[in-house]
Amino acid sequence: MGRIVLVLCLLSLAWTVSAAEPGSLTVVVKDARSKTVVGGALVYLDGAYKGTTADSSGVITLTGLKDGTHTVRVTKPDFREITKKIVYPNEMTVSVEIARGALVLLNEEGEKQGAINVVFYPSSTSYSCTDHAKISTPVYIENETRFREDVMKVIQSTYLDLDKITPSTKILPADYRDRFNFYYYYDPSAPADAFEGCAGTIPGKYWKEVTFVDVTVILYPKYHGTYSDAACMPTGCSQDYGPGRNLMKAPVNQLTLIQHETGHALYDLVDTYCGNTYYYQNDPHANVWSSRENCESDARSDGRDPAQCRQIQQAAATGSSVSCSQPYWRWDPMPDIMASGYRGKFGEAATQRINYVLSKVVTS
Repeated sequence: MGRIVLVLCLLSLAWTVSAAEPGSLTVVVKDARSKTVVGGALVYLDGAYKGTTADSSGVITLTGLKDGTHTVRVTKPDFREITKKIVYPNEMTVSVEIARGALVLLNEEGEKQGAINVVFYPSSTSYSCTDHAKISTPVYIENETRFREDVMKVIQSTYLDLDKITPSTKILPADYRDRFNFYYYYDPSAPADAFEGCAGTIPGKYWKEVTFVDVTVILYPKYHGTYSDAACMPTGCSQDYGPGRNLMKAPVNQLTLIQHETGHALYDLVDTYCGNTYYYQNDPHANVWSSRENCESDARSDGRDPAQCRQIQQAAATGSSVSCSQPYWRWDPMPDIMASGYRGKFGEAATQRINYVLSKVVTS
């Protein structure tokens, strides 16, 4: 009996020692866009170089891990390095996706095929309407973390919280958040200029490298002064230069304006204010019409009150006359994001258009 107890004690001790011995971690490295394996990637564990991934499998096995939190860093020429924290032995295999060049995928769940591709690009300029001059603004070019944080704030308020800025009478697709891919492009040596032209300009190499983009957003930190006359550069702007060249700009501290410009750039919504802008009837599911009859007909088809149709006009400062009048009609009531850009929500007509665009997105 004593011998049996001794043997059991020895086996228990052996198991305890074995369990405490350092273990192994499998690291799989893939291309963030193509999802193909990446061989020859340099892998570091807790700051120490451990080797390169196999060309055929993109895999490397790291040994000598003890229980607890560890840092895995992966680098390779022409790719952006990435660092991930893992908890061992809860995670014994870790998949790391590295992005080529300056393009960084922001989706936590990875890239979705067929989704709307939105890329954010940092500007090195802002503008002062008080001085009527461009201002050098290097904050994003000097601080990638600050740029990334601001991009994430914009994504949340503009794209992922769309249900909060649309009417409850027009239900968005339940999975609308899954119909986007978000990225940012970061090359400090080649910043965008938000105030070279209405919607800004981006270095030519971007358009050659990023050929799949649907909307490119030039982001800058702040507009100085208040846009009050045509002599100033606009605070936000959207321009369509053809397939893959839909460009918009906006300051990060004016989220409603970003929603307004996204309405143009992504959903092809038309301004409903009266002023120096471009009007057209954006069929199907328009939010601006070329006649009262068209507006009323669409309203009836969509179950809206046709009596809400009204001409796009603006009263004079005294309120006794009309200072601006356009031969186009609108339906959405105020406060309407497409009428001001600084307050409000998307109205029912605009949301009908948004739903139409989102319905065309099929992801996999």
